[in-house]
Amino acid sequence: MKKKKDGFFNKIGVSEDEIKREYGVDLYLFLDAVALGLSDEEISNIIGYDLETVKKVRKRLGNIGSEIGLTYKKDLSDE
Repeated sequence: MKKKKDGFFNKIGVSEDEIKREYGVDLYLFLDAVALGLSDEEISNIIGYDLETVKKVRKRLGNIGSEIGLTYKKDLSDE
């Protein structure tokens, strides 16, 4: 079965593919780090993305923070 990937991303108004194409960032990995409450610097150091890229992505996502919670993926169910 194919994973439904648009549930949460529709809520924040982004496309996983668009973020990957524009910034070279895995959105799931990025959002997992954000959900854990990591700062931009920590995300950059731990995941290996350039700090400026991390800041741009966070801004693009409306300065999203840990309030998304670790269960943000719960809306992603099998079709």
